[in-house]
Amino acid sequence: MRSGKRYQIFMAPSAHRRYKKFDPPLQQKTKQEALRLVEDPYRYEELKGLLRGIRSYHFEYKKVQYRIAYRIRENKNQIEIVLVKSREGFYQTLRKIIG
Repeated sequence: MRSGKRYQIFMAPSAHRRYKKFDPPLQQKTKQEALRLVEDPYRYEELKGLLRGIRSYHFEYKKVQYRIAYRIRENKNQIEIVLVKSREGFYQTLRKIIG
């Protein structure tokens, strides 16, 4: 953990709308994986170009690759989850959200 800080995780409304549509086991898996971000949010890849400032965390559920896109709000000790989605079409959807 970076300098012993504790981060609070929250979902942006766009991410939460998608999350609510997941089946309960995938929701549970997403929660478990999101909690790993708190341990060291800077560990995962920062995206480039228009998506700079957003990081991508990867996990697998039922042999499907998923991504959690998040940004670290250092001034508030928060991790904002912007998007949770399967890998297919992930970056196109993320670009639409970030606008």
